[in-house]
Amino acid sequence: MNSTEPGITILHRVGETLREVMTAVPMPLVRAIFVGLLLALLVWVLRLPRERVRPPADVPSGWSSNLKLWAAVALGIQALIYLVF
Repeated sequence: MNSTEPGITILHRVGETLREVMTAVPMPLVRAIFVGLLLALLVWVLRLPRERVRPPADVPSGWSSNLKLWAAVALGIQALIYLVF
């Protein structure tokens, strides 16, 4: 990019530099970071205390009200999708 072009500001140069830095990151590394974040979130969800994820005592509860189960399923599916595709 030529800095003598009319209309080019410091923000254009900063944006171009950021674009170059971001495109230099290899996609397998991006995938690993993203899946790692999903797995870290999964571990965090599974470690939550049971009383923090249950409905109030006056609400009938069954296996379908186990929020940790459904959060783990959703995060596992997302991680699997990003690992496969």
